[in-house]
Amino acid sequence: MIRFLKYFSVTFCMTFLLGCFSNYQSAYVNNGAGLRIRSAPKLSSEKTAMIPHKGEVKILEKDQRLAHIDGFENYWYKIKSEEGEGWVFGGYLSFKHPDFLPPGSNSYTGLVYRHRIQSLKLIRSQFINQDLFLNIYQADPKHIFAFLERKNQISENLIEWKILHAITLDIPQKDEEILNRVTAQCNTPGLDGQEIILAILKIQMRKTGVTIGNHYELVLDKLKIRKAWTLSEDESFLQPVLKTKGIECTIFDPGNQLKAISE
Repeated sequence: MIRFLKYFSVTFCMTFLLGCFSNYQSAYVNNGAGLRIRSAPKLSSEKTAMIPHKGEVKILEKDQRLAHIDGFENYWYKIKSEEGEGWVFGGYLSFKHPDFLPPGSNSYTGLVYRHRIQSLKLIRSQFINQDLFLNIYQADPKHIFAFLERKNQISENLIEWKILHAITLDIPQKDEEILNRVTAQCNTPGLDGQEIILAILKIQMRKTGVTIGNHYELVLDKLKIRKAWTLSEDESFLQPVLKTKGIECTIFDPGNQLKAISE
């Protein structure tokens, strides 16, 4: 009888503990380079292990202080995974498996908020349709994000935003005029004239020496679209356009509208 009670107690305890652990929320690494586990919730702490891309973790605890790392505003989480236990930065976690996320999405995807994210500065907003917007944000000089956002007017003074798709723009740090080269005024004949919602351009222009009012006359020598995205059919994410050659673009210029077809 005593032996049975000991066995029952051990079995019950193990089942209880495993059951509790299975109830922890799962998250997944949404960073192609993987995610480091650290001994404490700060960048200067010791690196103890590396979780691969798409690796699953169990959330044990959340640090209550918001951290700003690589342009992201998020929390540190204490986690347990096959690689070990420790702290990871939430900016590279997703609570959906990366295979079920829109292509290129980051951890802001799915966020619903009513007050602007303090670490992000809105630098451009494009109205797409009735309540859909493409908003470009700058977190710091090195990091720019594009959010496909749905606007929900809850009351006269209250607006709720849902980030349907958030991507980090791949922008060279030395390109000082990059914001003037992020545009949406493009169409692609190869996709039945479908509008390019977001494009990153490489532009080569030169002055002719002629002035028009207060402006120089410019000649567009070369236009190349480095990356481009169009809206998915269900309007839920930005879909990458793989073939950018031949896309027609209109580039804003104070003196005139410069039109060109990319290489």
